[in-house]
Amino acid sequence: MTDQTNPLLDRYMAISRAVAGQLDFQQVLQRVAGEIRAVIPYDHMDISVIFADTRDCCAAYEVGVTTGWGEANTPKPIEKSPIRQLLWGEVDHLLTGDAWQDARFHFDGAFDAPIYEARLHSRLHVPFRVHGTIHGALNISSHEKNRYSEQDVAMAREIADLLAPYIYALIRSEEAKKLALSEGAARGREEALRVGALRLTEGMENERKRLGMDLHDQTLADLARVSRQLSHLQRQPSLRASDLAELDVEISTCITELRRIIEDTKPGILELFGFSQAVEAQLERSVASAQPPIRTTVIDNTASLLDIGPEPLRQTLFRIVQEAINNAVKHGRARKIRVSIDTSATHLAVTVEDNGDGPAGAWDRSPGGVDNMRVRARLISAKIDFVRAASEGVTRVIVSLPLAQLTQEETDNDKTSDSTAMDGQGEEAAQ
Repeated sequence: MTDQTNPLLDRYMAISRAVAGQLDFQQVLQRVAGEIRAVIPYDHMDISVIFADTRDCCAAYEVGVTTGWGEANTPKPIEKSPIRQLLWGEVDHLLTGDAWQDARFHFDGAFDAPIYEARLHSRLHVPFRVHGTIHGALNISSHEKNRYSEQDVAMAREIADLLAPYIYALIRSEEAKKLALSEGAARGREEALRVGALRLTEGMENERKRLGMDLHDQTLADLARVSRQLSHLQRQPSLRASDLAELDVEISTCITELRRIIEDTKPGILELFGFSQAVEAQLERSVASAQPPIRTTVIDNTASLLDIGPEPLRQTLFRIVQEAINNAVKHGRARKIRVSIDTSATHLAVTVEDNGDGPAGAWDRSPGGVDNMRVRARLISAKIDFVRAASEGVTRVIVSLPLAQLTQEETDNDKTSDSTAMDGQGEEAAQ
């Protein structure tokens, strides 16, 4: 090897030493930036990285001029990258004297704005290859036109080949971190569901106690009174019409009370007439005795889309809405309650809005009913938000459900039945 090549070899060795032991892509790039500039001068340099779990996207890490390519290192679709031909393996390198005029970098939907904004004219790009697979690219740019030659491409290839094993190792390291975080999140979700199931079980037990007390204190007491009246009438020599009328009223009261308990246990209107009608009926029952009166509105902008969904899902969503309505009536001092059902391209949203006081930002500390609403939402893969819009003077409970959930078979939603088992929990809401 001649003396002329020794300095270049020294640079390559320096690059190798610089990246050893570095723990992230930005550190690697910053450590080698000066050594690469000494070999191939640049105004902007970045490395594009393709992760295994997002093969259709790449993230960019840059030095020199800051551009939108490296914005928050957020992966962007390869199909919109100006160097997509290289990342897809269609070409083995890209070299241009003026990227502004080179059609290869500009196409419909291309994220090419940084080329103009950063005044990048001369550009060269070579891939990072490991075991024949492209895992990213080394990208070097200059403000000058016609700055780079095939000789620069050859040197860039050698640098890329030198860096590729380190880049690959970092990719695998990042993927291992993501997997560990994902597994940790999964364990967290599993624990949250376990705790949620425990709370639901406790709620079911409390609900059984409540129903038992309702039946004992109200219905059985009424029936006992009717029984005593019948016994009294049997001892009378003759019956008066007023006695029978009074007895009829007592029996009607018992029937009404039993119907209320049964309706709380199983929302029959939901099955017979659909989700919107069940919500309207729930609103009517909840505000029937409210003083001053509460105005209610139900608006379904989805053409009853919810009614095609699996029954367990609809019942779970109904219980969440029931809970939100009862909270507004019992705890929010609302004068107006509005329930709306809307859709976007991907989600269906049910919003319960009232003009009451709301929880004053204490949703996270709310026990009982609100916790059950959160658990139920998670069991049907829905997101629930509690919003206090003070400027509007309203409180909103928003349940957002992926539209895909509506088309799943009921057998895929068995877990939902766990939440519907807590039949009348909505009546015991507590903010």
